[in-house]
Amino acid sequence: MKATSLNLFLCLPFFLLFFKNSNGQTTYGDSLSIQAEATIVANPASITITWPADADATNFIIYRKLKTAASWGSILATLPANSSQYSDATVSSGILYDYKIQMNSPSTLIKYGYLSSGVDVKAYSNRGIAIVVIENSFNSNTTYQAAIDLFLGDLENDGWFPKTIYVNKTDLVPSVKSQIVMKYNEEATRTKLLVLFGNVPVPYAGDLNPDGHTDHQGAWPTDTYYADMDGVWNDIDVNNVTSANLLNRNIPGDGKFDESNIPSNLELQVGRVDLSDLPAFSSSEENLLIKYLNKLHRFKTAQLVVQQKALIDDEFTSYAEGFSQNGYKNFSALVGRNNIAKADYFSQLSYNTSSSGTYLWSYGCGAGNYTSASGIGSSSNFASDSLSSVFTMLFGSYFGDWNYSNAFLRSALASGNTLTNAWAGRPNCFYQHMAMGENIGYSTLLTQNNAGLYLGNSLYGFVNRLVSVNLMGEPSLRNNYILAPLNLTISSTGVSNTLNWNAGGSEIGYNIYRRYSDSTNFFKLNSDIITATNYTDNALTIPGTVYYYVKAVEKRVSPSGTYDNESLGLRTAGAAVTVGVNENATAFISEVYPNPFTNSITISGNNILKLEILSYNGAIIQTSNYASINTIELSLIDLSKGIYFINIFSSNGTIEHQKILKVK
Repeated sequence: MKATSLNLFLCLPFFLLFFKNSNGQTTYGDSLSIQAEATIVANPASITITWPADADATNFIIYRKLKTAASWGSILATLPANSSQYSDATVSSGILYDYKIQMNSPSTLIKYGYLSSGVDVKAYSNRGIAIVVIENSFNSNTTYQAAIDLFLGDLENDGWFPKTIYVNKTDLVPSVKSQIVMKYNEEATRTKLLVLFGNVPVPYAGDLNPDGHTDHQGAWPTDTYYADMDGVWNDIDVNNVTSANLLNRNIPGDGKFDESNIPSNLELQVGRVDLSDLPAFSSSEENLLIKYLNKLHRFKTAQLVVQQKALIDDEFTSYAEGFSQNGYKNFSALVGRNNIAKADYFSQLSYNTSSSGTYLWSYGCGAGNYTSASGIGSSSNFASDSLSSVFTMLFGSYFGDWNYSNAFLRSALASGNTLTNAWAGRPNCFYQHMAMGENIGYSTLLTQNNAGLYLGNSLYGFVNRLVSVNLMGEPSLRNNYILAPLNLTISSTGVSNTLNWNAGGSEIGYNIYRRYSDSTNFFKLNSDIITATNYTDNALTIPGTVYYYVKAVEKRVSPSGTYDNESLGLRTAGAAVTVGVNENATAFISEVYPNPFTNSITISGNNILKLEILSYNGAIIQTSNYASINTIELSLIDLSKGIYFINIFSSNGTIEHQKILKVK
């Protein structure tokens, strides 16, 4: 299909400069936002959503869907104009719900609020596989490589299984993509995350100018290409050489793709940490990357403390699109509307403080160029200051085009506490799920794939699914972390392992996970939170080496609901683990045949009392008891094809462990 150029916004050029309203008066961004929060009752389960009353309202309409549902469905409730809350008693504990609050008015645009909420939602036990693409310029630096190893370990300890790819900064973009696709196809259904670390080759695509400037129309940098596993990307139609920046010019066959909108839903949550070509900073690219990894580790291990507050600096107060709604809508769900400050972007205190002047989130928008935003600051400000906000969003002309020397969007990552940044305003970004434990990559993917389920823009309907939507920063990041347990030790006796550890902070208990060395799955061993500081695993009936992860748990009360918030997992020093039974050294007395099998197997042995069929992760999925017999035909027709294990218990007290393979 021939790509269509996207230049929808020339009626609102960014070079018109408006100044911030200093008297605290409501702005478009504020007035277009329903700042929703929720309080919950555990028993019986209920969710009460609140928002500020609005004199312009005609009525409010409430929608609800399950988190992963593709549509809002029918109206949940219609409320009168003076409403400021809605109580939902038709919810179940442990389930995540999405809410949309719509305000209708005869005098203003329809405005919306979004909330992800739930009552006592359990922690995610098995996040998936993370592909980590690392540009290889600094691999010989032992300090750099140690920081990379620490980062990969933190991913694993947070429930992501990392698979690495090393590339050269001069590699062709399709070559990098082919390596990503190969890794993805190894375990497609479980591969969820893509981290681009270092100066990984940058794809370009489109014939668009979402900032509204005619001299900026053409191909923009996009990591959405790397995150799309099955879409068709062409380089045959677009022929545009009008852009002032040569990088944006796009002609057939130049390696820059035609698509202005992503051609199919992205499969991977993608984020980029690229600190190359930032001469405003005195440190080298190598040292900036090491610094980033170090502060990333400090935040994930709860050593870096900032206040649960957010800051908004709106220098586009006269634009009816209300760009700063990206701050107001998200921040009310993430930190609470009473914890949102209107202040100058660079008024935040230096990082490594925990005073009231620090912020977890920030948003700034203003008339921009590649390296600055009017009234907000510049890349030089990032180089000379160290801001507290871990997560930030910035919006203005040109700097959404981030593959540029001293790029404003990337410079934020090299400063202070900041770990992520996004160009948020065309379209709007949706981070509300982070208030209930999701990672920022999930929210970015939701924004990139959004086709109208959430309001992409208050004035324009064609800003969704743009290739210009990218995340600068590490995509596995969550909104909150807590201290991990301490001093894990493991003692083994036969096929059982006993774990002991010490409390790390003020947690209410622990979750225990086990992973076999030849598996990418993390299997949760406990159903309810463990309050003791020890645990015995008596289910080591699959041969092989196992890894244990002990995670502290707090009952997180966020402005959106309550959920189990976990620390990173604690492993023994050097990721050392204990072992189960060595299957290759076992002399089998019983016989299992046929193996591989299709529908059933026969077990022949001496005085069999019990059989257990286990999944590849060690979960018991079928148990059969017998009166000491020697031959059994066992139907397994309902099992999916794959690898399983069978435990054979005999009357003489022995247990045999055998691997079986179902092929149909």
